[in-house]
Amino acid sequence: MKSSDIRIVLVEPSHPGNIGAVARAMKNMALEDLVLVKPKQFPHEEATARASGAGDVLTRARVVDSVPEAIAGCGFIAATTSRDRDQYFRVLDVREAAERIVSESRRTPAAVLFGAERTGLRNEELEAAHVLIRIPASEGYPSLNLAMAVQLVAYELLRAQGARVVGRGPGAAPLASPEEMERLNAHLAQVLEEIDFRDRTQSGTHLTARIRRFLQRAELDENEVHILRGILTAVQSRRRHAGAGPSGPIYLDYAATTPVDPAVAAAMSACLTLEGDFGNAASATHPFGRQAAARIETARAQVAALIGAEPEEIVFTSGATESNNLTILGLARANADRRRHIVTSRIEHKAVLDPCKRLEKEGFNVTYLTPDRSGRIDPDAVRAALRPDTVLVSIMYVNNEIGVMQDVEAIGALCRERGVAFHSDCAQAAGKVPLDVRKLCVDFVSFTAHKLYGPKGVGALYVRPGARPGIQPVAYGGGQERGLRPGTLATHQIVGFGVACQIAARQLAGEQARLTGLRERLWTGLAAVGGAHLNGEGAPRVPGILNVSFEGVEGESLVTGLGGLAISTGSACNSASAEPSYVLRALGRDTQLAQSSLRLSLGRYTTAADVDFAVEAVRHEVGRLRALSPAAAAPASWTAPPAAEAAPAPNPSTAPGGLGDGRDRTALAGEAGGPGQEVWVRFHLLVEDSTVKDARFQAYGCPHTLQVAAWLTRQLPGRTRSELVPGTPASWAEALSVPVEKLGRLFVVEDALHACLRRWPQA
Repeated sequence: MKSSDIRIVLVEPSHPGNIGAVARAMKNMALEDLVLVKPKQFPHEEATARASGAGDVLTRARVVDSVPEAIAGCGFIAATTSRDRDQYFRVLDVREAAERIVSESRRTPAAVLFGAERTGLRNEELEAAHVLIRIPASEGYPSLNLAMAVQLVAYELLRAQGARVVGRGPGAAPLASPEEMERLNAHLAQVLEEIDFRDRTQSGTHLTARIRRFLQRAELDENEVHILRGILTAVQSRRRHAGAGPSGPIYLDYAATTPVDPAVAAAMSACLTLEGDFGNAASATHPFGRQAAARIETARAQVAALIGAEPEEIVFTSGATESNNLTILGLARANADRRRHIVTSRIEHKAVLDPCKRLEKEGFNVTYLTPDRSGRIDPDAVRAALRPDTVLVSIMYVNNEIGVMQDVEAIGALCRERGVAFHSDCAQAAGKVPLDVRKLCVDFVSFTAHKLYGPKGVGALYVRPGARPGIQPVAYGGGQERGLRPGTLATHQIVGFGVACQIAARQLAGEQARLTGLRERLWTGLAAVGGAHLNGEGAPRVPGILNVSFEGVEGESLVTGLGGLAISTGSACNSASAEPSYVLRALGRDTQLAQSSLRLSLGRYTTAADVDFAVEAVRHEVGRLRALSPAAAAPASWTAPPAAEAAPAPNPSTAPGGLGDGRDRTALAGEAGGPGQEVWVRFHLLVEDSTVKDARFQAYGCPHTLQVAAWLTRQLPGRTRSELVPGTPASWAEALSVPVEKLGRLFVVEDALHACLRRWPQA
């Protein structure tokens, strides 16, 4: 297969710079055939600038008026998309698609279609394709999606051909000098002492000497020594500032889940073995089943008592998510013939929002209410949203991200007045604040055991007796739980749930007061950091949750840097996502503040010492990230060439801009991204005699952005102008195990290097 057997087709590209970036990606990956369908601007100087060494690909690029013209002569077509499409053919991931394209190109020329940056390919354009490739996209950077997609596909095509992807750097660095090795050994000894490292068979002195001999035999080069010293510095920083707490990592994520109370664990253990009450509660014909049933009914009464309900009003489920689904789907579908409207809010948990979205696909109408800036839903807004065909209002009691409490009592009263069913997700309220279902006028309440020191995998749904006829099950297969929730009851989990509720009820008042004091202590400390914004300020909040946004830092990087604290950014069920919190966006927070939020949640085992440690750790890490940001002034030593050491009189042979010592030194800086964007990177280079002498960086962005920028600065010393960019974003991502969905951000890093390249005078 030749590279000319695979054609890259860009359909209506709107950014000329992206065309240049695509050409550069193709050149790096040995692809030559580029076709542009009705480009908005081409040729264009920005395309040429971004191509950076791939001008021949741009020169040969053909411009046509339609997709059929672009793919003429190609017997196999692949199309790309960044979103789900209803197509009859199979959607492949990038690697699988690349293997298929390479295989097909051995018998017929192949083409890969890429749509416009913001809109992608139209359905009629997809009809020409044999396969569809799903490409992850960065919503915050639509203009980068095209370049990222081509880079990713081109990289995988090269891999599929069996080629080895390598950077374009010079040979290995020279071996480290004895002085550099001595500094490394001293640094290592210092770190070993600080972390109190001991080996069972070696004294500290003998161990250090042994490691010294090992490093000497390894014949490390200069770059390897720099990398090792960087690792040691990171270990020191983490140990001193955000490492292990007084007795290990400090858990401040009680809103995500709680540890099982020892009394709960003991009660559960008594229901697991032959000697205990392990039986199936449905087996009423023998003592084992009857004993298990009795334990379950005791637990049912304990759970009901926590919320002021009667035992027969409790339905056991697998958790609050199932309880929410059972209420929303079960009630809506049971009444679909006469009522098809639901009212909820934009800040509900996904376990409420996603069932509502499912019902929208089934033809239901859903009204999503927007909170005020403090996170509260106005009961009058609920009243105004009600319609004659409204079947359900679902408003949570306590928000899982910001801890704000809604006026559930007022909302429940107006729903009761209008004859509309009212459901409240109380997963973050049960056991934290007093609950009385009668006073709140609720018809359905969801809550779960693992938020109140019980086991995971069990929850409950309160169903008001008068509301039961209006709901149908969403699963079938048994008559358990009065026909609403089939399946064998998990005796040990339910028993643990009951004991957890009993303990929570007993400790509720005291814990409320204690946690309120700790929360205020925490906020006082964090507010002193500066640039801290309390999310939910001015609204009543549950005692144990504090959500704070920090100016000038990115939340994922902040959490990653706080290795000694177990905390969340965004909601617990969705903290793996790098997207800004939809809850904070609904409150009116801008993208930067929504992206920089921390949720610290306190619980039964949190102490004042834990809070004080957390304040100091956050203070240090926020300061570190702000200092690293391009928004901060770069140290003067980064922005100007260093003065010559004891320089003699000026040397007439020194090139313009030299320092009078016979050497030509230039300080360069290049950046990409910018304030208010997801990624902002700036590189500072010191060039001496046409070679990079030193490199530094400043960056704002996710941990992978910082990781790659730091890694690149270690690769740059010793490189000439033609070697400055070592490889491609795809190769960097592979080398550092960066998730593919983060690849778009690495293009900003690459652009910052190319900005340096444009400022580097050509010889």
